[in-house]
Amino acid sequence: MFCCIASALIANADAQQTRLNILEKGPQKQSQKPLLILLSGPTDNWHSDSAWWILAQNYLAGYYDTVAIDRAGHAGTPFVENPSYQQFTQDLVKYIDSSERDIIILAFASSNLSVQPLLHQSKASKKIKGVVLIDPDVLTTHSIKHYSSDTEKYKKGWQQLEDYIASGKYDERIQQKISSERKHLKELIKPELEAFMDWSAYEAIETIRSTREYQIYKFKETTNYLSDLQNAKQYSFAKDMPLVVIDTDFESGYLATIKDEQVKASISQWRQEGIEWYFELAEHSDCGAYWPVASQEHLIMMENPELIKRSVERIISCHQ
Repeated sequence: MFCCIASALIANADAQQTRLNILEKGPQKQSQKPLLILLSGPTDNWHSDSAWWILAQNYLAGYYDTVAIDRAGHAGTPFVENPSYQQFTQDLVKYIDSSERDIIILAFASSNLSVQPLLHQSKASKKIKGVVLIDPDVLTTHSIKHYSSDTEKYKKGWQQLEDYIASGKYDERIQQKISSERKHLKELIKPELEAFMDWSAYEAIETIRSTREYQIYKFKETTNYLSDLQNAKQYSFAKDMPLVVIDTDFESGYLATIKDEQVKASISQWRQEGIEWYFELAEHSDCGAYWPVASQEHLIMMENPELIKRSVERIISCHQ
């Protein structure tokens, strides 16, 4: 099916400086169409890499040139001393500044923490013709506290956490988590979409996730999460930036399994704040759209890539 799609994992020409690996797929540089940049954030196990885009990238690459970009330290990219979304913003600026294409950014989960500051970089922002946010982090006071309650504990007890993972005591648990992720995807992906899923590529990233070194690095990045949230909160979207916000109902899936009433109340408030905040983001844009989705699936890119394609078409229509 993908015989005519160019696909290569390449290092950025300035890899030492930007620390980015780029997975390119698309119909041979169709410069009359925008280039789609696909960014990932974390799911429940804090795994935050281009594996979550594999199916949707293959689907979108039938229509557009696409690049999936991993933050430093994820999916085999080099580790950095102090990983954060703020650091990734600067790497993205360098990459976009070097591009000659019009760009649409598709940002899943917490990757909006890099996108919002990025849009205030004048040279890079001029090339960005629109943004699609998929379940972005909600930048309200309660939601920020909700997101960072665990990560601040990781930060406070960092040495004990690092030693625990390095000793191998976390090995069995992480293998259970990785197996659970795979099982979920196997159940999630519809038969008609299976041809777009590259399981060998997914397995390669699974292998990286399985290492103690990566797990330590993954948790180290979370110790900067509160700072990343507070930083992104300072940056609003410009009114003339076309925007689509896709809002799944994945939070409701948590509510069905949690018994602690205090935790449930926090999730319920986070969910309601998200609905209101997403709607305000879209309403502020001169060409904005808020798309609530009934699905409780967070990885909507795996479940419904056609929805992602339609969000891109909606952005393009803003310029016609």
